[in-house]
Amino acid sequence: MRPSCFALAGFTAVLVAAAPGIARADDGLFSEFRLGVYDHDASILGHQKETGEDIGAEILFTSPDIFEIIGSPRPILGGLVNTAGQTDQLYSGLTWTWTFVHDVLREGDGFYVEGTEGPGLNNGHINVTNPFESQHEKSLGSNVLFREDVDLGYRFTSRLSIAVSYNHISNADLATRNEGLNDIGARVGFKF
Repeated sequence: MRPSCFALAGFTAVLVAAAPGIARADDGLFSEFRLGVYDHDASILGHQKETGEDIGAEILFTSPDIFEIIGSPRPILGGLVNTAGQTDQLYSGLTWTWTFVHDVLREGDGFYVEGTEGPGLNNGHINVTNPFESQHEKSLGSNVLFREDVDLGYRFTSRLSIAVSYNHISNADLATRNEGLNDIGARVGFKF
């Protein structure tokens, strides 16, 4: 039986409630909020079985002072809900951002690259054995997976950005089954 999105949402609420202890008090708790739309199980670097689009939301927190030694990544919590009723995801991790072109059209704008690494939960199938289902459902091997995300974005102002985003979840061949999922899409970011 697959866990419901309500269970994933409950887990997110617990993580958000615990988050105040990790952020610097002088900069506030939250750094940025993002909304996006993704092609679910895109055939980039893999074989597409699942369908639909994913609607995503994530919150990035202010980087704690202790993270300066590793490049000041921002802690992140997010989730993707599949519009076709297939695999949903809930994830956390650390996000590193590098702005490589500054002040292109106006002061404060610029292009950036971002990378995120962390664990993710999903409500997908661990091992699909039915031949019909195996054509339309992935065998993920686990409901706890590794998640990586890479973005290329443009920050219009100090508060508004847009990015092309690619993310991947898999178990890194630690389980018998490992049909990972790849999502590609676009998202808008709003800094606090």
